[in-house]
Amino acid sequence: MRALVTGAGRRLGFYLCEQLVAAGWQVTGQYRSERPELGRLRALGVELIQADFTRPEEVAALAHATARHEDLGLIIHNASAFEPLAEDPAEQLAQFDRFYRVHMAAPFQLNQVLAPRLACNANASIIQITDIYIHGPAPRFANYVATKAGAHSLAMSLARQLAPAVRVNTIEPGPILFLDEHDEAWRQQVLARTPLAREGGLEPIWQAVQLLLGNHYMTGASIKVDGGRSLAII
Repeated sequence: MRALVTGAGRRLGFYLCEQLVAAGWQVTGQYRSERPELGRLRALGVELIQADFTRPEEVAALAHATARHEDLGLIIHNASAFEPLAEDPAEQLAQFDRFYRVHMAAPFQLNQVLAPRLACNANASIIQITDIYIHGPAPRFANYVATKAGAHSLAMSLARQLAPAVRVNTIEPGPILFLDEHDEAWRQQVLARTPLAREGGLEPIWQAVQLLLGNHYMTGASIKVDGGRSLAII
């Protein structure tokens, strides 16, 4: 079977491609910008397709290239854009549009084209990566959180629409892997309000993916993988 993973160029998406290959999947990965590390995925046999999700025509090209694979059984919508709310009000709408296209419009467009292909294969799944902060939105990240919440809502609607042929679930990460720009003070502040008091790493997300793939009676579910962090923000 084949999986499509978006945002495969780095961090979680890169890791999920590696794990899926190791588990016996054929993998197509979408990336926005070329990076030297992508050679590692190509060496594993991952089909990599460049697409900028702010450009609908490039999303369409990705969708139609992926639809050629009759064995498509999984889509993981992982691609993400993240930054604080723009300080200049004139920039906030442009920022919102960019986040909307990455988090909502691109997954919607891919699902439209690829859902019929998924439905032809047994136990097909769509997994949307969202964020625990959709339940406790912070004004500083309003555009990011709002569009991630929109992605969650679209996934829940799709779970009803595509059942029983395709299962649709979401994973809500917490502090699994800090960004390079997060200084030590910020990291300690976050972990101090996380009951398990540690950074999770990427493996727990893969374990959640495995659960969703293996449990054939789950659709419309959301799994928090956050060390309990959501208890402090909701």
